[in-house]
Amino acid sequence: MGNSLKFLHVAALCGCLFSSACATVDMTDMAKTSSNPISQVVDVNVVERAASKLYAAFTNKGFVAKTSRNKMHSAAMTLLKGLQKTPLSHEDDYAHNVGSWDALQADVIMAQGHVDQTRQAAEIYLAMAPGNKSLRKELMSLEKSLLAANEAKQSFSEAEALYTSPTRPALLESYTTSVDELRTITDAFGQRVRAELIEAEKASNA
Repeated sequence: MGNSLKFLHVAALCGCLFSSACATVDMTDMAKTSSNPISQVVDVNVVERAASKLYAAFTNKGFVAKTSRNKMHSAAMTLLKGLQKTPLSHEDDYAHNVGSWDALQADVIMAQGHVDQTRQAAEIYLAMAPGNKSLRKELMSLEKSLLAANEAKQSFSEAEALYTSPTRPALLESYTTSVDELRTITDAFGQRVRAELIEAEKASNA
């Protein structure tokens, strides 16, 4: 009887943990049955899905210009802090369109949620991906997300300057931390891809 209760407790705990992870990084498809559940988890591309949702939300809300002023930057620029500043017309300028401090604050919170979700998905995916799995597509998605997150930060900073006052707290500290964490996991994917390319070159020269 004691062993049965222990088994049920462990099973319930595992179920709660799995349900929590699914809710955090949108892994609903992982509930399907499989003879190899670990392989199935890796095959569900939560990284590309989360990155796609981030970019769509950021462009729809105007944090990132639909014709991005940074599209001509190389992918390497996404791993650097800061972006080149290019003047925009008020029609395309988020800072002049957001309308109020409360709207800006809500947008920053929403944006941070997408950044955190993408970072969490990437961390889980990288931890579970087999060593021989190519992560180039995922890296490209993360680089695009990181570029969008940095461009959004610039938009938020410009808007904050318009609506700030001595009685209002700094708005972007937490968001900046989330972007830095997204950069860290993107760097980890980059290291994995570089190692993959080195191994491929060694194999071709063998």
